[in-house]
Amino acid sequence: MNIVMKIGGMMSVLLLMLFADIPLLPVELVPDAHAIFGVRRRTAVVAYSAGAAKASSANAAAASSQQQAAAAQQQAAAAEREAAAAQQQLAASQAAQTGSSLPIGAMVEKLPEGCTPFTMSNVQYQKCGDDFYRTAFQGNKLVFVVSEKPL
Repeated sequence: MNIVMKIGGMMSVLLLMLFADIPLLPVELVPDAHAIFGVRRRTAVVAYSAGAAKASSANAAAASSQQQAAAAQQQAAAAEREAAAAQQQLAASQAAQTGSSLPIGAMVEKLPEGCTPFTMSNVQYQKCGDDFYRTAFQGNKLVFVVSEKPL
């Protein structure tokens, strides 16, 4: 009797498996034919790694373009600073040639000859003719800025 029960149970399980694989029923035992012997897992890993590689290359391209844009901005800013310094030096040389005073805020790298230093309100000035200069730094470079007459 025990053997008959085992055979009956196996037959009923086989019949249930047959009906479970019918597409009209909501239950499927094997969702894809690719799932046999782990084929589905391997293709899923390959597809995932290919997607990750595409995303990684897209991220690298975006980072590269951002670095190039930042480098271009730095070069443009450096060019603007150099142009401003050249304009100030041109104004200083023109003023020195004509003997007129420089505009307030102009920067020069060297003082004209015959300047006398003095201190007012704990700020050191250089008096050169009618112009007054105070020392300042532009980056790591020492420059002299034309300032108003100290009171």
